[in-house]
Amino acid sequence: MPQNNYLRGRIAGQSAMAAVIAAQAHCAPRGFLARIVGVSPLTDESRAHYRGAVGELLVGSILDRLGDSWDVLHGVPLGASSLDHFAVGRAGVFAISVVNCQGDDVAIRGDELVIAKTISNAISEARESALAVAASLEAALGTAVNVVPVLVMVEPVKVSMPALPDGVQVLTSMQLEQWLLSSAATLSGEEVATISAAAEASATWPEPELSAVTSHTLTRAFVQIHHDVRAASLRRFLWVVAALIVTFLSVWSLVSVLTGLVVGF
Repeated sequence: MPQNNYLRGRIAGQSAMAAVIAAQAHCAPRGFLARIVGVSPLTDESRAHYRGAVGELLVGSILDRLGDSWDVLHGVPLGASSLDHFAVGRAGVFAISVVNCQGDDVAIRGDELVIAKTISNAISEARESALAVAASLEAALGTAVNVVPVLVMVEPVKVSMPALPDGVQVLTSMQLEQWLLSSAATLSGEEVATISAAAEASATWPEPELSAVTSHTLTRAFVQIHHDVRAASLRRFLWVVAALIVTFLSVWSLVSVLTGLVVGF
């Protein structure tokens, strides 16, 4: 498929990574003690963007292994916002939005997505993004294109679905690849190629806000932040383990002393 467009150079999670790096640039470096005890390097402003970037990277890696019969784009501009991932194959056209639910319980109540007891508008936003993608493709091709809105929940702990949303496919990241590959064909190879060509054309989408930072530089900076976050998390875990060991040894010593006293009597 042709690769003559800036969208081909965009990586999964690019906008979120840029937001993390921009937010972190304004915070003071952690002190020695903070690093030793494992204080997270993330600020309150950057934490949500960081979770979003990690989620988009994971889903992007899943989509990128679909195979040559699929065409995937990341960070498609939609005006004030962007679509996390765009995918087109024989199974159809998919506007894929991502929400990172790692470590959280999730409930789906129609258009309400409840993550850790907090209501998210992600389902309705996924539907709106798909409509925007369909409108842009229709304007470019001169014919209507059916775009399926997909919301991917990244690694939730538990998912309950009291009421399914209308017109939005909600999946976990574990389900996404198999669902796409097993979906029935709705497009011919020629239709896939036509839609793919339109999707990669700059004129199809609203003008994006392009960053002066290259994707390579962006990735390198984000990887360093990710490394620092993981290292801080590991340090906190080790401190907890150390505290549990000290507590166990203290209790064991106390029990031994009390046992000795009782035996002594």
